[in-house]
Amino acid sequence: MLSVGTPADIRADVVIAADGTEAQFARRAGLDTTVPLREMMSCAQYLMTDIDIDAGSTDFYLGNDVAPEGYLWIFPKGERTANVGIGISGRKSRDGTRAKDYLDRFVAKNFPDGKTIECIAGGVPVCRPLPCTVGDGLMVIGDAARVVDPLTGGGIGNAMFTGRLAAQVASECISAGNCSKEALIPYDAGWRASRMGVLLERNYRVKEYFVTLDDRRLNTLAESIANISLKEFSVSALIKELIKRNPKMLLELKALKDALS
Repeated sequence: MLSVGTPADIRADVVIAADGTEAQFARRAGLDTTVPLREMMSCAQYLMTDIDIDAGSTDFYLGNDVAPEGYLWIFPKGERTANVGIGISGRKSRDGTRAKDYLDRFVAKNFPDGKTIECIAGGVPVCRPLPCTVGDGLMVIGDAARVVDPLTGGGIGNAMFTGRLAAQVASECISAGNCSKEALIPYDAGWRASRMGVLLERNYRVKEYFVTLDDRRLNTLAESIANISLKEFSVSALIKELIKRNPKMLLELKALKDALS
């Protein structure tokens, strides 16, 4: 590697690869980190100010005209200031229909007088995790391991969880003098068996159902739960309400019901 422009040879018993979506280290170590185009979300976000928002409400917008196979969000950061962003499926991104194009149209319509003071863009993988997240002397965590929540696109909490678990297992293996793939496998098995691992698989199946819906069916489901009041909001509670309030769609909603089992 290069360190301040100078070639350097750095060696370690274990490398914990935390290099994000690109996952270059794991790929160079021989792991297949390919993300299907449809499951790589193309994302853009503006930090905006001087906009009329409800500072106490986090807003989400769904629909193929707004954010195909994804969603648009408004995350308040105070009075008249918010992160306004979008994520769309990579396979929907074309000239004129990029994430930024959809976001610009939304902003022009809803916040014509707002000021954009920061812009960030990037890709978020919403596929299943890597088939294996360890190798000889190698552990892969966070976005590089593809442990982003496939339904929400959130990854900070999962990255912290896998990072801590990887550090614990790595410490034990270094002390034992064995950092082989077999010795490191408790890390891979551990996060898969955890609540995080179970929810990743459930939310992947829920995501796969929702991306099949057209705007008419999305609206039907959204309107059916417009006035619900959940004591504790969760994906599980939301799905149960959708099933309960849409008996005519019971057969169609079977995929959601199965995702809970």
